[in-house]
Amino acid sequence: MSVFDAMFGVLFADPNMASDATYTAPGPGGASTPCRAVFRQPDTDWRGNDAEVTTPSRIAEVRVSEVPVMKEAGTLAIGGKTYTIQKASRPDADRLLWRLELR
Repeated sequence: MSVFDAMFGVLFADPNMASDATYTAPGPGGASTPCRAVFRQPDTDWRGNDAEVTTPSRIAEVRVSEVPVMKEAGTLAIGGKTYTIQKASRPDADRLLWRLELR
């Protein structure tokens, strides 16, 4: 286990930082996997042609060790709400986290 694995373990175990969640694979009979997720709702600014628009976004991060295969169009349930995964990527250098764009 690397130092980063240990750090993420502490972060995702903290009830102030992460929440219980459930990933469900897309399609009929998709398997459900319990996991922990860090959930954020930052604003996204769009600029162009002298116009500026701010829209809310929904981002969740889930450890790859908890959900090894994450598919777009699957769902992530957090705090009584269910979101559809629009984009799933692993942007960190060690590929330890899924970054999910939700709608």
